Amino acid sequence: MFEKFRQYIPNLITFSSLTFGILAILLSYKNYLYLAGLLILGSAFLDGLDGFSARKLNLQSKIGIQLDSLVDMVSLGIAPIVITYLHLAQRGYTSNWYIIPFIVFAWCGAFRLARFNLQPQKSSSEDDSLGLTIGQAGVTLILAVLSDFSFTKFQIPIWFYIPLILVLSYFMISRITFQSITWFFPSRSRTILVTLCGVLFLLIMPPFTILLILSLGILSISPVRALLIMIN
Repeated sequence: MFEKFRQYIPNLITFSSLTFGILAILLSYKNYLYLAGLLILGSAFLDGLDGFSARKLNLQSKIGIQLDSLVDMVSLGIAPIVITYLHLAQRGYTSNWYIIPFIVFAWCGAFRLARFNLQPQKSSSEDDSLGLTIGQAGVTLILAVLSDFSFTKFQIPIWFYIPLILVLSYFMISRITFQSITWFFPSRSRTILVTLCGVLFLLIMPPFTILLILSLGILSISPVRALLIMIN
């Protein structure tokens, strides 16, 4: 029974990720932006889980790759910019011109996914990525929104969002090599050190703000590393 069911596990996880993304979009239009943001984080978790399960169960397929990309475009590309757009509108940012960066983000995300599908399949989740993944870009935006909701003492300035969106867009279509999250935690001692620092920061900041700072820090390392390599 399980042998017959196991072949559907990766795709079922992928469709669950899509469900989270669609629910996030629908809920955001009903002003449940915080809940919508949490669903996007759940979708990102499932996005990593489906690839992991496909490799572990040896069920990688061409249709699975295409399906994963389509779901990523909806759940980690379109949904985050819809939530961010509505969040900024709630904060009074109603200028029409700032719609353009959101469209650029969607363009770059689609290009990143198309280029990824033409590359050799990853053998492990620890492999580096050419260009920032749309999942990392979308999650970074959502963490910024969730940080605004959870850290009322300091909200991210509205003007910061547009440069952030443009930078993330460029990173997705760039040829910068971005390391996987495991690259930053090569040893148990460093993992313990980072965990302890996170616990200490929890005393002064909420979790989503800490995760946003950590995400921005991780994203900045790869471009700086690429620049130093180019200079040398």
